[in-house]
Amino acid sequence: MLFPRLPRAFARKFHKTENKRERTIQGQFLIPVPAGSVISESYPTRVTHGQVMLSHNGTKVLAPVNGVATLTPDQKFFQIKQDGSWSTSSVYHFQNYDFSSLTNAFDEGALASLDIQDMPLKDYFLKFKSNPSFRIVLSPFSRYQHLDFENMILGSMKEAYISFVELVKSIFPKVEVTNFFENPTLKFEHPNGIPEYFLHKQFDWNVVKAKKSLLSNEILYLGAETIYHILRKLYFGEPFTKRHLAVFLVDRKGRIDLEPRQFFLTNGQSLAFIPNNMDKRYKIASFDTVFDAIQPMDVNALGYFNIYEHYSITLYEKLPVARKEFSCIDCMECNHYCPTHANPFQLIKGKSEEFDKDKCVSCGICTVYCPAGIDIRKRIEEVV
Repeated sequence: MLFPRLPRAFARKFHKTENKRERTIQGQFLIPVPAGSVISESYPTRVTHGQVMLSHNGTKVLAPVNGVATLTPDQKFFQIKQDGSWSTSSVYHFQNYDFSSLTNAFDEGALASLDIQDMPLKDYFLKFKSNPSFRIVLSPFSRYQHLDFENMILGSMKEAYISFVELVKSIFPKVEVTNFFENPTLKFEHPNGIPEYFLHKQFDWNVVKAKKSLLSNEILYLGAETIYHILRKLYFGEPFTKRHLAVFLVDRKGRIDLEPRQFFLTNGQSLAFIPNNMDKRYKIASFDTVFDAIQPMDVNALGYFNIYEHYSITLYEKLPVARKEFSCIDCMECNHYCPTHANPFQLIKGKSEEFDKDKCVSCGICTVYCPAGIDIRKRIEEVV
């Protein structure tokens, strides 16, 4: 079966990287305001692209466009009415940074680690400022490898990438930098994008040691998508207001088409354009991967893009079949496919004390391969 490609007109409209001026879909942008956020201004007010709108747990959220911003009556969302276009510095421009100016650039660009949850990059790097002995690891993978960011970086940002690697070495001259980019023998296979598993595989460490190295700041870990946005900010002047959304298609028989498709979208942008630019057969959508519990929704009710939550979307021709749990058949498939040998089979048998939770990396593989449809993922969440 051939899956429909995106129209060329759509590709031209949404993937113009050569333009010095960008235009986002005209209309209203919706930015969620998490509970406990510190709001930077009194609203309504005019905002400019890259202006700080709120901060929450150290993470800043920037205005994605120029326009007029208002708070909804319940103060749970910002509504921004775009009223123009803006210039972008899409051309590579080399700049020198020291540690202070580097972390300030991270803060100004609202950059966050896309590998470690709830970790602003400025705060992450500051953890290593006074640490005399640690290692920096540059990984060519993102957590689920929804897109090949290594190829994007080396294909269109090679000069910036080289500059960044040299920058890291100059800022931390006594620190070993282990760079796994441009390694033809290194192939992605889930869960290679999960930081602790990547360290486990590449350094032949046990998973417990890999987890400890991250928690105790022995490893400064940067994955490919995080590096991509670092380069955009440091050498192209682009703050973190846009992110790629990978698109996957599943036909009526449940076959998934993995041909790379992506949109580069602005935070808060309406996703109503997606069904208008895809084959009408795709009526159901989900932002969850096959390794997560799928929460399907109507393709015409996708809402607004959130760069902190959305990185891939799967479109289905029909509603995915709900997995029904049957009794365990003692096939041991969960243990067979577990990449860290954490013994998830014992969770099904009610022997949680025999499940090695310290080895588990929450990859979801055991649930995917369970022929009885048992949600082992849920049982893991209860004990980890």
